Amino acid sequence: MNTPASEVYAVAGEDRARNGMRWAATVVLGLLDAGRDAPSVSEVVIRRVDGSMVRRLPVGDVGDFTDQLNEITRDLATMDVVPFAEKWIADRG
Repeated sequence: MNTPASEVYAVAGEDRARNGMRWAATVVLGLLDAGRDAPSVSEVVIRRVDGSMVRRLPVGDVGDFTDQLNEITRDLATMDVVPFAEKWIADRG
């Protein structure tokens, strides 16, 4: 029996701890109209539906954050739990 990934995992953008310099850089680059190239002050976090954290994805720029969050959200809606975990949670090293 297959289990939809959305029944086991959830994803969200969460504020990064100690991100004062990134926040300042994002504001400055926003004023310069850097848009998606500004450093992200949030990070993508995958949690189990019970709220326990599974994985924090590496932080990049605003564009990377948005793209990752959108892709993971789509995958949660369309993938079974095992392929989802292999793609987003398993160590890639």
